[in-house]
Parts: sequence; C-alpha cells; structure tokens
Amino acid sequence: MADRIRLRIAAQVESVPLVNEIVEFTPPEIKTKLASNEGAFVASEDAVGIEKLSWSLKVRGEHGKIAAALGRYLMGNAQINVVEKGKSTENIPYTEEFSLYGPITGIKKDALRMGDKPTVTIEGTCKAFTQRDTGAVIHDINVDTGKTIVGGVDLMGEAGIQG
Repeated sequence: MADRIRLRIAAQVESVPLVNEIVEFTPPEIKTKLASNEGAFVASEDAVGIEKLSWSLKVRGEHGKIAAALGRYLMGNAQINVVEKGKSTENIPYTEEFSLYGPITGIKKDALRMGDKPTVTIEGTCKAFTQRDTGAVIHDINVDTGKTIVGGVDLMGEAGIQG
C-alpha cells in the first residue's frame, strides 16, 4: 500500500476561507457509545449508538479577528468544509473532503511562544458529517435524518431501520 503525501489543506468556515493558515485539523472520531449489560453472569457492553462527533481546527491568525468572524456560530450552526489534497508515493493524486455542519463550541487562543506566529483553535460538534476520499463516500452521518453510513456501511439499514 502506498503512503500519502499531503500537499495542501484548505478550509472554509461559512464564508471565511482559511487556505494557507491551517496548522492542524482533527476530524470527528467515530466512536461507539456503549451501555453496560451487568445482568449477566459475565458483564459485557452493548453498542447503542455513536458518541457526539467533535472536531478541531488549528489556524494561524489573530484571535480577535477570527472570533469576530465566527463568534455568531457559537449559538448557531456553521458549515465547515476542509479539503486535503496530495499524492501517493506512486504519484497518484488524491483529495479527501470533510463536510461538517453544527455549532462551533469554542474559539480558543493558543499558548503564546516567542518567535511563533499566533494560532487559534476552533472546535465544534457535528449535526451532519460527510467524509469523501477521492469521490468515494467513507462516512455520511446526519443526526436529524438518522442517516448513518460509517466506513461505507449503512448502519441503520444493517439494523433494519429505514429513514
């Protein structure tokens, strides 16, 4: 399997483009929510859903300007699009796209260090999350509609629940 070489990460938070400022992006972790089943002789856990989908985006920039541009989404929902482009070690181009919709939960000024440019961490949770890898759908989750495709598998369909 070929390794990937990331060449560019760009993001747009609502109408605010962040192209050369991306330091780090942490997409939502899809983690199973478990419930204890302690009624049996041997305790176990059963999957009952998916935990909340949290993300973070660290960008270079002035905290005040970013907070002023994005602060209104602390009480409302924002559309965030992050695109990673690169190529494999076999020189095959790829594009990974993340589409996140939901409230921004924090706009935090990062630690100050002499000689470093200022950075801000933007955090949020998703009501809708889609991840595509070179056109193929990897995840497509929508809290409001119940759509839950994880790793290309329709979990609600597998459970016999139709939207």
